[in-house]
Amino acid sequence: MEKMSKVTNVNSSLAYEILLYLNSFYLGMFIVCEVAMGILKAINVSYPENALLTEAGIFSALCFVEMIRIFLGRRGNLASKKIPVFLSVLLTIPSAVGVCYFLIYQTYILRLEYIWCAVMLMFHALEFAFAILFIFTVCKNQQFD
Repeated sequence: MEKMSKVTNVNSSLAYEILLYLNSFYLGMFIVCEVAMGILKAINVSYPENALLTEAGIFSALCFVEMIRIFLGRRGNLASKKIPVFLSVLLTIPSAVGVCYFLIYQTYILRLEYIWCAVMLMFHALEFAFAILFIFTVCKNQQFD
């Protein structure tokens, strides 16, 4: 029984680490592409008053929260600490809300942005699931013989 618990812990930890690692690269690509699309839209499309600044502020906050979320998730996973991973799970909520804003409520949405945001939400969902598995396996009562 103890061997099965260790296998589950290792599998959820490994999958969670792989997802965080891939998401760190995807976040860099997402930021570059969204900034490029924002510049393209700012040049070619007329925005209502202060809409461009509002979207830029929301995007900056999203990037900041997402970087902290990934950092805490990786730090907690590698050290097998539940508190940083739990904080990372909590930060998934505002991060997913920010991505949903760019997916649905943005002033002008391009088709390519739908794809980028959908992939980001997929990362959030998978990381959320594996983080919960990781937290449950780390929080299990340890029995010492």
